[in-house]
Amino acid sequence: MRKKMALYLSMVFTSVVLFGCQFEESTVNKPSTQQYLEENEKVETDVEFSVVTLTMIKEGTSIVFDDYNALEQFKSIISSAVKENGIVNIANPDYSVDIINENEDKQVLHLWLGGAFEESTLMNTNDTHTIYILPSESTNKILDLIEQV
Repeated sequence: MRKKMALYLSMVFTSVVLFGCQFEESTVNKPSTQQYLEENEKVETDVEFSVVTLTMIKEGTSIVFDDYNALEQFKSIISSAVKENGIVNIANPDYSVDIINENEDKQVLHLWLGGAFEESTLMNTNDTHTIYILPSESTNKILDLIEQV
């Protein structure tokens, strides 16, 4: 009789523990995409761009963007990038992006361009230990800018 009672109590105890864990797991708040973007560092673009040069590294060909609309789009694209935490181990970039701002300062970024509706990756050449992820909308904007030339 004692064995049956001990077995019964252990089954009840195990059930209570599992039942309690199930409710705890469902109450965990997962951050929304918006919260993720707000909590993670973004690329700041507080100066106006004068010229943006997009160079395809393998071919060595360059496209120069200096009209107002394209520069505003590039500013929007760069500002949409979100810092990705972790160790960077990545292949050679597809493009080099040279940005000259209104103060004639030059900033060089590496760009791994995704396909349509895919994310892309940026890296500042002055900080090769950090990458920034561009959302698919920004990738599509870059592809559209390249097609327009």
